[in-house]
Amino acid sequence: MTETRNGQVIFRSSREVTVLIGEERLSCELRGNLRRHGSNAVVVGDHVVISPDGPGRGCVEEILPRGTSLSRRRESGRGRELVIAANVHQVIAVFAARQPKPKFGALDRLLVASESSELEMLIVLNKCDLGISEEIAEELGVYEEIGYRVIRTSQVTGEGLEELKASMRGRASVVSGPSGVGKSSLIGPIVGIDLRVGEVSKANEKGRHTTTAVTWYPMPCGGAVLDTPGFRDYALWQLEPGELAECFRELRPFLGQCRFNDCLHREEPGCPIREAGESGGIDPRRYFSYLGILDSILEQRPSRGR
Repeated sequence: MTETRNGQVIFRSSREVTVLIGEERLSCELRGNLRRHGSNAVVVGDHVVISPDGPGRGCVEEILPRGTSLSRRRESGRGRELVIAANVHQVIAVFAARQPKPKFGALDRLLVASESSELEMLIVLNKCDLGISEEIAEELGVYEEIGYRVIRTSQVTGEGLEELKASMRGRASVVSGPSGVGKSSLIGPIVGIDLRVGEVSKANEKGRHTTTAVTWYPMPCGGAVLDTPGFRDYALWQLEPGELAECFRELRPFLGQCRFNDCLHREEPGCPIREAGESGGIDPRRYFSYLGILDSILEQRPSRGR
């Protein structure tokens, strides 16, 4: 009987995966049944059982149960899920204090994706040595008031770097952020590698799509970083319209108080969430962000809309 070993997937291409066992990396093919189940069958972060097949080679025999996962909707096709990563602990959103200006609508969508996946969320504002405008400071204050942790960082002054490293130690963190915010140069030293080199190498390899490729980088201090090249709005997967409000922390205290049990908190009378959003009882921008995300969910499920 062939001896099997347990490891963790740290990269996947179209036909094979890289599996980490201790400090050894093996290139492993997927059994035919796993390939037939599509890209969601094996994803970065999965714990797998492999059978060795020569030096540095193996074959994935089994996928062990996932503890957590982060998904989004595929760009092509309706109603198809793309699992981004498995067995992660938190999502870190990195934005810049100046250019490019933070897009808080994109942050809200990422927060919803994290909340619906029951993952912790950390917001990082980088390049703070350039100064933080009053507008950005007020926006960040809104997130801190509803319970999100915000770390302000600067590679120039060293501000927040140790706090960020401590928050990542011993945890698997999905890092996401738009181009130009200094994500790779901020996270790279913590991991101990140049992430920008990794992005270039992935772009040059055939069969690997850098827009969806995710790589698992073990950290010297324990834990791992999952680098997600590029930045896109998360089209939420399998989130029902009536479930969205639960993913907005400041709306939760109002849930169950609406006149209608199926209230979507838009136009319905007797809705305390709508009233609070219109009166300023909750942050108006966040409420309008809720409405925008709700519209996108209803568009994906036209037959289920009201």
